[in-house]
Amino acid sequence: MKDNEKVQNNENNDTAKLPLVNKKFVDLFENFFKQLTELNKISTVGPFISMINDPQINMNNMREYGNVLINYQRYLNKYLTQMINSYILALDKVSAGIDGKNAHEKRMLIINSFEDVFSSMFESADFSINYNNLVNIYIDLNKSYQKFYDASLPMLNRQSLSKEEKDLLFKELYEIKKITSEIKNKMKERKNE
Repeated sequence: MKDNEKVQNNENNDTAKLPLVNKKFVDLFENFFKQLTELNKISTVGPFISMINDPQINMNNMREYGNVLINYQRYLNKYLTQMINSYILALDKVSAGIDGKNAHEKRMLIINSFEDVFSSMFESADFSINYNNLVNIYIDLNKSYQKFYDASLPMLNRQSLSKEEKDLLFKELYEIKKITSEIKNKMKERKNE
């Protein structure tokens, strides 16, 4: 613990001894940093509200939203797996019976094979359950988006920075840039000496 304090004291003494450290620059930088902190406190627009306002509530909302997305992905995968498996089964039926048939018979075989396979899939209990779960989780996903949007509404009515505040911020940025270039020039002069 004492070693850390010594290191910090040495660092503070070192910065005080530096000839290029300008009090005006430090003051401008501190002011700029405070303004950036204020900007960071402004909530974002959209479904995700700022994590700074109330992190615990927001983290719970994000966790809930993540669970909804995971469940949506799971049910979507089940649904797509059934669709792909049915498509492959229909292709297998077509490929097994296509040899030695004319164009009209091939066309009818393709239509009938796909119709039979997909009709049996749509009528199955597994498909009904998976599709129902997918639709329900999709509704939950939309509710979750709506919840984030509703939580963001008070922030949407909040005005952004005024013109004067923006001008002041840009002025401070310009001053920092100016002082930085002066410091760089002084450093170059010292290197050349």
